[in-house]
Amino acid sequence: MPSPAADAPFPERAFNVTALKWNTCAWLLLPVLVFMAWWMHWYVSIPLAALMAAGLAPGRRKELPERESLPSFPLFNRSSFLVLGAFIALMVLSGWGEWVNQHPDHIVRNACLRELVASPWPVVFPDGDVLIYNTGFWLVPALAGKVAGLEVARAFVVLWGAWGLFLAWLWLCVFSGRRSLLLALLMVMFGSLLNFQCWLGLDLFRLHYFGTAEQVMCSANASIPVMLFFIFLASGRMPPHWMPLLFAATAFYSPLAALGGLPLAVCQWLRQWKGSRSPRRSLLHPSFPAAVMLGACFLLYYAAVNAPSSHMGWRPFYTPPGDFLLAGTSFLLYALFCWRDFRRNSLFICTLATGLLLPFFYVNGDVNDLLCKGSVPAMACLLAFLAFTWARHPRLRIWIWLLLALGLAPRFNVPYYCCSSSALQAFLTPCASCTEPSSFPCREWRQLTYAPQARHQDEWGRTMHHPGHRWHPYYSGTPRPWLRFITVFDVKKTVAGKTPGK
Repeated sequence: MPSPAADAPFPERAFNVTALKWNTCAWLLLPVLVFMAWWMHWYVSIPLAALMAAGLAPGRRKELPERESLPSFPLFNRSSFLVLGAFIALMVLSGWGEWVNQHPDHIVRNACLRELVASPWPVVFPDGDVLIYNTGFWLVPALAGKVAGLEVARAFVVLWGAWGLFLAWLWLCVFSGRRSLLLALLMVMFGSLLNFQCWLGLDLFRLHYFGTAEQVMCSANASIPVMLFFIFLASGRMPPHWMPLLFAATAFYSPLAALGGLPLAVCQWLRQWKGSRSPRRSLLHPSFPAAVMLGACFLLYYAAVNAPSSHMGWRPFYTPPGDFLLAGTSFLLYALFCWRDFRRNSLFICTLATGLLLPFFYVNGDVNDLLCKGSVPAMACLLAFLAFTWARHPRLRIWIWLLLALGLAPRFNVPYYCCSSSALQAFLTPCASCTEPSSFPCREWRQLTYAPQARHQDEWGRTMHHPGHRWHPYYSGTPRPWLRFITVFDVKKTVAGKTPGK
């Protein structure tokens, strides 16, 4: 059996992976270029853009000979459009576009898009503070909204997110060697086995690895770009000189996810440069200084946030026996299916090690934000390995589906889907005289169908400026000297003029 994951990119004939590579690169970097154009000074953005272009240019080094031929399947056909349509529906039902009832987290998501459409860039609040937030996911839709209006921006957000999910599905197909609609279903259902964890009485939000559907509903802005990058990375077909630059871009979408995915990116980069004739030359490639400069700009940008310094340290999360069960039912059960094919794959081992070590670190917030966001890279790589196993071993498929069905990974999302409209929510609302159901099936049915907190989250209106809210320090920052050196925040001009977001 050929190696499941190549150690270096190779030419593909039947499937135009080259076009897919550039499409993925464009999807990840276009918001970064928008940020550079409107947020950064010209003396920073122009040299950085030149380095990025040089870093992405094809190298003179000849490609390694083809090790494994890809199956002959087209990029676009009826099933492809069905998958794209399904992802659009998933984005809509998850609350993006503001057309259905939403999860409470969308109080921030809605306001962010409205702020970016209504306010001049960079966004400066009336009190002189500035918007410091991972806005990358909204920049392209917001740019369309400035031209055509807020409704166009809302629709564009749905299409933008669905296209990112579609690209991730295509990379799963390429990596597994099989284009299948069921891989899209596997992708959506993959995640923490919530039913197992609920039945065991475990504290889900203290130590929880969010799945694909949960991430899309709550934080598609931070999860879809990261998931796409790491599925692309796990496929073994990302050009090595692209890795530093695209990884630096993930820090723009989610700094905590980039922190959690750093070991995986380094591991795969070392794997693919292992056979290089001149490893030192790779360090002198323009992509490295471009990645360092880009990462430094994002670090200084997010360092200006007003939130208190995040507390990190060792936590004895694995001391109670139940926590071992939680870690196991979160992702280790999936790893058992992949062990036969990938036990000698260093990226696979690094994925498991990273997933197990993340809970020992803590970044403050309502939950362990480092685990919630930092586990996305490990979960994305494990998803790629599981998709390969599902495609190559038909006898294991029934057991994989059974595990997903019993665990019901999107359990967190299903109640919101059921209560997406006010009419359905009213139909599912228990009567006032009804008490808490005593039987286990009734309790489970209510948990799976009813979300009383689902509604249109519009409390923040058209602005992110809410100084009295406990979340506001996490989305605002002070334009410190280093930030003024990089960005074009003109506080005096903005404060003296029209109030942003109004």
